Amino acid sequence: MTFCPVLVKDLLHGKAGDFSLAISAFGAGGLLGAFGLLFVNATTDRRMLTSCFAGAFGMLLIVVAMNPSLRILPWLLGLCGIAMSVSGIGANTLIQAHAPAALRGESVSLYMLAMRGGLAIGSLLTGASVNIFGVKHALLFNGAIALAAQISIGRYWQRVKVPTPVAGDPI
Repeated sequence: MTFCPVLVKDLLHGKAGDFSLAISAFGAGGLLGAFGLLFVNATTDRRMLTSCFAGAFGMLLIVVAMNPSLRILPWLLGLCGIAMSVSGIGANTLIQAHAPAALRGESVSLYMLAMRGGLAIGSLLTGASVNIFGVKHALLFNGAIALAAQISIGRYWQRVKVPTPVAGDPI
């Protein structure tokens, strides 16, 4: 989202209204993704859910970078909002469900620290790559790295079985 203004203005030649629509679509997608999680069974493997939606987000970044149409961008960013929301909330739920009760607060604090720090570092690195290579190539690269990382993590999680919390267990 940090580079959405550059994407809309420089790559797709949009105006302020187009930017507002794109950002609104991303936010609406995020809300829709969070709402959709209310209907996911508590026994669902959150590792794969998180990994699949994070991989989908990486794939969507690639599609956004290759998208030539300003009219399609809000739809793509809405899907990005869904994927980002589900993967983030799924990861947070996964940590809380598997952390011992005595360490739950610390584990969530470390997760939030990693998220905030990781987003800031990612924005800095992406900003540098946008400056050097342009927004399209930077998003392509970021999407490819995210997708490759999530495929690797997903494959690892398929081999390592972690007990899934039982419905009704306190989180």
